[in-house]
Amino acid sequence: MAPASASSDLVAMFTESGAAEWAQARGRLRGFQFYQQMLRGFCQMCGPNNGAQLVNARPAGAFAWLSSQGIQIGVEAGAVKEHTCGGRELGNVVNNDMRVVYGSGSHVTYIAMDEPFTAALPNREGTLARCDFSVDQAVVEVKAFIDRVHSVYPLIRIGLIEPYPYFTVDEITLFIEALDNVGVRLPFFRLDFDLRHRRNVDANATQDLKRLHGFLDSRGIDFELIVTGYDGKTDAGAVASAMALAYEVSGAVGRPHSVVFQDWSADRQGVGSSAVNLPEDQVGSLAWLVNNGMTVFR
Repeated sequence: MAPASASSDLVAMFTESGAAEWAQARGRLRGFQFYQQMLRGFCQMCGPNNGAQLVNARPAGAFAWLSSQGIQIGVEAGAVKEHTCGGRELGNVVNNDMRVVYGSGSHVTYIAMDEPFTAALPNREGTLARCDFSVDQAVVEVKAFIDRVHSVYPLIRIGLIEPYPYFTVDEITLFIEALDNVGVRLPFFRLDFDLRHRRNVDANATQDLKRLHGFLDSRGIDFELIVTGYDGKTDAGAVASAMALAYEVSGAVGRPHSVVFQDWSADRQGVGSSAVNLPEDQVGSLAWLVNNGMTVFR
Protein backbone atom coordinates (compact mmCIF):
# COMPACT_ATOMS: atom_id res chain seq x y z
CA MET A 1 0.00 0.00 0.00
CA ALA A 2 1.50 3.30 -1.13
CA PRO A 3 -0.56 6.39 -0.25
CA ALA A 4 -0.19 9.70 -2.05
CA SER A 5 2.37 12.08 -0.57
CA ALA A 6 -0.26 14.74 0.10
CA SER A 7 -3.16 12.46 1.06
CA SER A 8 -5.06 14.33 3.73
CA ASP A 9 -5.49 11.41 6.13
CA LEU A 10 -2.08 9.76 5.92
CA VAL A 11 -1.01 10.62 9.47
CA ALA A 12 -4.50 9.73 10.75
CA MET A 13 -3.94 6.15 9.56
CA PHE A 14 -1.52 5.64 12.44
CA THR A 15 -3.58 7.10 15.27
CA GLU A 16 -5.60 4.78 17.52
CA SER A 17 -8.91 5.77 15.96
CA GLY A 18 -7.61 5.87 12.40
CA ALA A 19 -5.98 2.45 12.62
CA ALA A 20 -9.40 0.89 13.19
CA GLU A 21 -10.57 2.22 9.82
CA TRP A 22 -8.24 0.00 7.78
CA ALA A 23 -7.89 -3.08 9.95
CA GLN A 24 -8.98 -5.49 7.21
CA ALA A 25 -6.70 -3.97 4.58
CA ARG A 26 -3.80 -3.92 7.02
CA GLY A 27 -4.20 -7.63 7.62
CA ARG A 28 -3.65 -8.22 3.91
CA LEU A 29 -0.48 -6.19 3.58
CA ARG A 30 3.08 -7.39 3.28
CA GLY A 31 4.43 -3.85 3.07
CA PHE A 32 3.62 -0.17 3.43
CA GLN A 33 5.46 2.19 1.10
CA PHE A 34 6.41 5.84 1.59
CA TYR A 35 7.61 8.22 -1.09
CA GLN A 36 10.97 9.44 0.13
CA GLN A 37 9.91 13.10 0.31
CA MET A 38 7.26 12.18 2.90
CA LEU A 39 10.02 11.23 5.34
CA ARG A 40 11.61 14.68 5.39
CA GLY A 41 11.16 17.43 7.94
CA PHE A 42 9.63 19.63 5.26
CA CYS A 43 8.04 18.71 1.94
CA GLN A 44 6.24 21.39 -0.05
CA MET A 45 4.27 18.90 -2.12
CA CYS A 46 3.27 16.68 0.83
CA GLY A 47 0.57 18.83 2.39
CA PRO A 48 0.38 18.04 6.12
CA ASN A 49 2.67 15.02 5.89
CA ASN A 50 6.30 14.78 6.96
CA GLY A 51 8.58 12.55 8.99
CA ALA A 52 7.99 14.34 12.28
CA GLN A 53 4.21 14.08 11.93
CA LEU A 54 4.51 10.35 11.26
CA VAL A 55 6.74 9.82 14.29
CA ASN A 56 4.33 11.81 16.48
CA ALA A 57 1.18 10.09 15.21
CA ARG A 58 1.23 7.62 18.12
CA PRO A 59 3.51 6.95 21.09
CA ALA A 60 5.75 4.47 19.27
CA GLY A 61 5.59 6.36 15.99
CA ALA A 62 4.16 5.17 12.68
CA PHE A 63 7.28 3.30 11.54
CA ALA A 64 7.82 1.24 14.69
CA TRP A 65 4.08 0.52 14.83
CA LEU A 66 4.08 -0.85 11.28
CA SER A 67 7.00 -3.10 12.15
CA SER A 68 5.17 -4.31 15.26
CA GLN A 69 2.26 -5.27 12.97
CA GLY A 70 4.58 -7.41 10.85
CA ILE A 71 4.38 -4.96 7.92
CA GLN A 72 7.54 -4.17 6.00
CA ILE A 73 8.47 -0.55 5.31
CA GLY A 74 9.35 0.38 1.77
CA VAL A 75 10.51 3.61 0.15
CA GLU A 76 10.11 4.74 -3.44
CA ALA A 77 13.16 6.82 -4.29
CA GLY A 78 14.95 8.46 -7.17
CA ALA A 79 18.16 6.77 -8.33
CA VAL A 80 18.48 8.91 -11.47
CA LYS A 81 16.17 11.87 -11.91
CA GLU A 82 15.84 14.65 -14.47
CA HIS A 83 16.95 17.22 -11.90
CA THR A 84 19.82 15.11 -10.47
CA CYS A 85 21.45 12.61 -12.78
CA GLY A 86 24.11 11.38 -10.36
CA GLY A 87 23.31 8.10 -8.64
CA ARG A 88 25.77 8.53 -5.79
CA GLU A 89 24.33 11.94 -4.94
CA LEU A 90 20.80 10.58 -4.88
CA GLY A 91 21.97 7.65 -2.78
CA ASN A 92 23.18 10.14 -0.18
CA VAL A 93 19.80 11.90 -0.32
CA VAL A 94 17.73 8.78 0.33
CA ASN A 95 20.11 7.61 3.06
CA ASN A 96 19.51 10.90 4.81
CA ASP A 97 15.75 10.70 4.24
CA MET A 98 15.56 7.23 5.79
CA ARG A 99 17.24 8.30 9.03
CA VAL A 100 13.86 9.13 10.55
CA VAL A 101 12.76 5.50 10.11
CA TYR A 102 15.89 4.07 11.71
CA GLY A 103 15.89 6.75 14.41
CA SER A 104 12.45 5.59 15.54
CA GLY A 105 13.66 2.03 16.05
CA SER A 106 12.42 0.58 12.77
CA HIS A 107 14.08 -0.18 9.44
CA VAL A 108 13.49 -0.09 5.69
CA THR A 109 13.13 -3.47 3.98
CA TYR A 110 13.17 -2.35 0.35
CA ILE A 111 13.66 0.60 -1.97
CA ALA A 112 11.86 0.79 -5.29
CA MET A 113 13.87 2.93 -7.73
CA ASP A 114 11.49 5.31 -9.46
CA GLU A 115 12.01 4.79 -13.20
CA PRO A 116 15.69 5.73 -13.50
CA PHE A 117 15.93 4.71 -17.16
CA THR A 118 12.94 6.90 -18.00
CA ALA A 119 14.79 9.86 -16.51
CA ALA A 120 18.20 8.92 -17.85
CA LEU A 121 17.54 8.17 -21.51
CA PRO A 122 16.60 10.75 -24.17
CA ASN A 123 12.93 11.66 -23.95
CA ARG A 124 11.12 10.23 -26.94
CA GLU A 125 8.13 12.52 -26.39
CA GLY A 126 10.01 15.80 -26.12
CA THR A 127 8.12 17.07 -23.09
CA LEU A 128 10.55 16.89 -20.18
CA ALA A 129 14.28 17.37 -19.76
CA ARG A 130 16.25 14.16 -19.46
CA CYS A 131 19.82 13.30 -18.53
CA ASP A 132 20.37 12.24 -22.16
CA PHE A 133 22.43 9.19 -21.15
CA SER A 134 23.10 6.04 -23.08
CA VAL A 135 21.93 2.79 -21.51
CA ASP A 136 25.48 2.09 -20.36
CA GLN A 137 25.75 5.52 -18.70
CA ALA A 138 22.40 5.01 -17.00
CA VAL A 139 23.53 1.64 -15.67
CA VAL A 140 26.64 3.22 -14.14
CA GLU A 141 24.52 5.75 -12.24
CA VAL A 142 21.95 3.19 -11.08
CA LYS A 143 24.76 1.01 -9.76
CA ALA A 144 26.31 4.03 -8.03
CA PHE A 145 22.99 4.67 -6.28
CA ILE A 146 22.66 1.06 -5.14
CA ASP A 147 26.26 0.88 -3.97
CA ARG A 148 25.90 4.11 -1.99
CA VAL A 149 22.74 2.93 -0.22
CA HIS A 150 24.26 -0.46 0.54
CA SER A 151 27.38 1.16 1.98
CA VAL A 152 25.17 2.39 4.84
CA TYR A 153 22.22 -0.05 4.77
CA PRO A 154 23.51 -3.30 3.23
CA LEU A 155 20.37 -5.34 3.91
CA ILE A 156 17.90 -3.18 1.97
CA ARG A 157 16.51 -4.89 -1.13
CA ILE A 158 16.69 -2.44 -4.06
CA GLY A 159 14.50 -3.09 -7.08
CA LEU A 160 13.55 -1.32 -10.28
CA ILE A 161 10.37 0.37 -11.52
CA GLU A 162 9.95 1.15 -15.23
CA PRO A 163 6.90 1.94 -17.36
CA TYR A 164 5.19 -0.10 -20.07
CA PRO A 165 4.36 0.51 -22.86
CA TYR A 166 6.55 3.62 -22.77
CA PHE A 167 9.37 1.09 -22.94
CA THR A 168 8.90 -2.15 -24.84
CA VAL A 169 9.48 -5.46 -23.12
CA ASP A 170 12.66 -5.83 -25.18
CA GLU A 171 13.93 -2.53 -23.81
CA ILE A 172 13.06 -3.46 -20.24
CA THR A 173 14.86 -6.78 -20.52
CA LEU A 174 17.83 -4.96 -22.03
CA PHE A 175 18.03 -2.68 -18.97
CA ILE A 176 17.91 -5.63 -16.61
CA GLU A 177 20.58 -7.53 -18.55
CA ALA A 178 22.80 -4.43 -18.65
CA LEU A 179 22.53 -4.09 -14.88
CA ASP A 180 23.31 -7.76 -14.47
CA ASN A 181 26.44 -7.30 -16.59
CA VAL A 182 27.84 -4.82 -14.04
CA GLY A 183 26.97 -7.03 -11.09
CA VAL A 184 23.54 -5.64 -10.13
CA ARG A 185 21.20 -8.53 -9.29
CA LEU A 186 17.74 -7.06 -8.98
CA PRO A 187 15.55 -8.73 -6.34
CA PHE A 188 12.37 -7.41 -7.97
CA PHE A 189 11.09 -5.59 -11.02
CA ARG A 190 7.94 -3.52 -10.63
CA LEU A 191 5.90 -2.79 -13.74
CA ASP A 192 4.21 0.58 -14.14
CA PHE A 193 1.60 -0.47 -16.69
CA ASP A 194 -0.13 2.60 -18.11
CA LEU A 195 -3.43 1.60 -19.65
CA ARG A 196 -4.02 5.14 -20.89
CA HIS A 197 -1.03 5.35 -23.19
CA ARG A 198 -0.35 2.33 -25.32
CA ARG A 199 2.49 4.15 -27.01
CA ASN A 200 3.64 1.06 -28.91
CA VAL A 201 0.92 0.73 -31.50
CA ASP A 202 1.95 -2.83 -32.34
CA ALA A 203 2.16 -3.95 -28.72
CA ASN A 204 0.29 -7.08 -27.67
CA ALA A 205 -0.05 -6.49 -23.94
CA THR A 206 -1.07 -10.05 -23.08
CA GLN A 207 1.89 -11.59 -24.90
CA ASP A 208 4.24 -8.91 -23.64
CA LEU A 209 3.25 -9.48 -20.02
CA LYS A 210 3.71 -13.22 -20.38
CA ARG A 211 7.11 -12.73 -21.98
CA LEU A 212 8.25 -10.32 -19.28
CA HIS A 213 6.98 -12.60 -16.53
CA GLY A 214 8.86 -15.55 -18.03
CA PHE A 215 12.07 -13.56 -18.40
CA LEU A 216 11.97 -12.37 -14.80
CA ASP A 217 11.14 -15.83 -13.51
CA SER A 218 14.10 -17.33 -15.39
CA ARG A 219 16.40 -14.91 -13.58
CA GLY A 220 14.88 -15.29 -10.13
CA ILE A 221 13.54 -11.71 -10.14
CA ASP A 222 10.18 -11.12 -8.47
CA PHE A 223 7.55 -9.70 -10.81
CA GLU A 224 5.61 -6.88 -9.16
CA LEU A 225 2.78 -4.72 -10.46
CA ILE A 226 1.60 -1.21 -9.65
CA VAL A 227 -2.18 -0.89 -9.51
CA THR A 228 -3.40 2.69 -9.52
CA GLY A 229 -6.36 4.69 -10.77
CA TYR A 230 -5.61 6.92 -13.75
CA ASP A 231 -8.95 8.71 -14.00
CA GLY A 232 -8.34 11.58 -11.60
CA LYS A 233 -11.69 13.34 -12.00
CA THR A 234 -13.72 11.21 -9.60
CA ASP A 235 -13.08 8.54 -6.99
CA ALA A 236 -15.37 6.15 -8.88
CA GLY A 237 -13.46 6.68 -12.12
CA ALA A 238 -10.12 6.18 -10.39
CA VAL A 239 -11.28 2.91 -8.85
CA ALA A 240 -12.72 1.67 -12.15
CA SER A 241 -9.49 2.30 -14.04
CA ALA A 242 -7.43 0.67 -11.28
CA MET A 243 -9.59 -2.45 -11.30
CA ALA A 244 -9.45 -2.62 -15.11
CA LEU A 245 -5.65 -2.66 -14.92
CA ALA A 246 -5.72 -5.38 -12.26
CA TYR A 247 -8.03 -7.60 -14.33
CA GLU A 248 -5.92 -7.20 -17.49
CA VAL A 249 -2.69 -8.23 -15.78
CA SER A 250 -4.34 -11.02 -13.83
CA GLY A 251 -5.82 -12.40 -17.04
CA ALA A 252 -2.40 -12.44 -18.69
CA VAL A 253 -0.06 -13.74 -15.98
CA GLY A 254 -2.18 -14.63 -12.96
CA ARG A 255 -0.90 -13.39 -9.62
CA PRO A 256 2.33 -11.36 -9.52
CA HIS A 257 4.72 -11.87 -6.64
CA SER A 258 3.57 -8.53 -5.22
CA VAL A 259 0.90 -6.00 -6.11
CA VAL A 260 1.41 -2.38 -5.08
CA PHE A 261 -1.80 -0.41 -4.62
CA GLN A 262 -0.48 3.05 -5.20
CA ASP A 263 -1.68 6.63 -5.34
CA TRP A 264 0.49 9.61 -6.22
CA SER A 265 -2.28 12.12 -6.98
CA ALA A 266 -1.89 15.28 -4.94
CA ASP A 267 -5.13 16.89 -6.11
CA ARG A 268 -7.52 14.43 -7.68
CA GLN A 269 -10.19 17.12 -8.09
CA GLY A 270 -7.79 19.89 -9.08
CA VAL A 271 -8.52 21.94 -5.96
CA GLY A 272 -5.93 20.83 -3.42
CA SER A 273 -5.27 17.40 -1.97
CA SER A 274 -8.31 15.12 -2.09
CA ALA A 275 -6.69 11.68 -2.28
CA VAL A 276 -7.94 9.65 0.68
CA ASN A 277 -6.83 6.39 2.24
CA LEU A 278 -9.68 5.85 4.73
CA PRO A 279 -12.09 4.42 5.61
CA GLU A 280 -11.82 1.05 3.93
CA ASP A 281 -15.58 0.79 3.35
CA GLN A 282 -15.61 4.03 1.33
CA VAL A 283 -15.53 3.40 -2.41
CA GLY A 284 -12.58 5.28 -3.81
CA SER A 285 -10.34 5.17 -0.75
CA LEU A 286 -6.98 3.47 -1.14
CA ALA A 287 -7.82 0.99 1.62
CA TRP A 288 -11.01 0.07 -0.30
CA LEU A 289 -8.89 -0.54 -3.39
CA VAL A 290 -6.55 -2.82 -1.45
CA ASN A 291 -9.42 -4.94 -0.17
CA ASN A 292 -11.21 -5.21 -3.51
CA GLY A 293 -8.17 -5.28 -5.76
CA MET A 294 -6.74 -8.23 -3.82
CA THR A 295 -9.72 -10.35 -4.82
CA VAL A 296 -8.70 -10.06 -8.49
CA PHE A 297 -5.42 -11.89 -7.88
CA ARG A 298 -6.62 -14.80 -5.78
